[in-house]
Amino acid sequence: MPRIISFALGNIWRWEKSKNRDDFIKYAKNLDIDGVELTFASKEELYAFKLSQSNEKFLKSLDYVTIHAPFDMDEENNEEEIIKQLYIVSDIYKEVNAKNVIIHPNYLPDKNILNRFSFKVSTENLRKKANITISDFKKIFKEYPKVGLCVDVSHAYSWSKQETENLIKSFSDRITQFHFSGAYRGKDHQSLRIVSKDFLSSVELLFKLKAPIVIEEDIKIKNEKFLKQEVEFIKKMFQ
Repeated sequence: MPRIISFALGNIWRWEKSKNRDDFIKYAKNLDIDGVELTFASKEELYAFKLSQSNEKFLKSLDYVTIHAPFDMDEENNEEEIIKQLYIVSDIYKEVNAKNVIIHPNYLPDKNILNRFSFKVSTENLRKKANITISDFKKIFKEYPKVGLCVDVSHAYSWSKQETENLIKSFSDRITQFHFSGAYRGKDHQSLRIVSKDFLSSVELLFKLKAPIVIEEDIKIKNEKFLKQEVEFIKKMFQ
């Protein structure tokens, strides 16, 4: 089976002023992709989400739809607020037949709260400055035995050239997907067409695995031609 190549709406978060992520799906419709990740950077974006019937039909036609929960679900750790957001995530998950929900490790809700919901949860390795180590993830997975891991190769590179390989070898049975983008000159989520040989060597091991690839760059300039070229370039990397 060919590798699933999915597209995170976070790639194009700069392209529209609207907080309703439904307004970004039109760009994904023009791409040759197998899936979409609905990226909600903030709770305001989650609350603003109103899915049109045509976009619901499109998402349901895809092989792999995922949801990225707000990056800072609630800075004050308000349990009521967190539960409110999780119910919205759950409704969207069911509405689009999603397969995975990504929650950053520093905002994983209490496991008793997560157990109320039936959606699949994965957490994600973060940039080095967040200082969440492989040892920390081992503790997290011991506490949350059902939680998977989304390996972000760009975040991993901020630690070292070996970090992606270390994550894969440490948690091979946990990996549900990869966030795929480049790291270049100290910046992450860059185009894969500008990265160094060192970066490419750092991600060699993921090509031997079958987990879905979710393209997650930060494309600053609104350019649909560039977007299509980037997706095609990445697809060829996995052929």
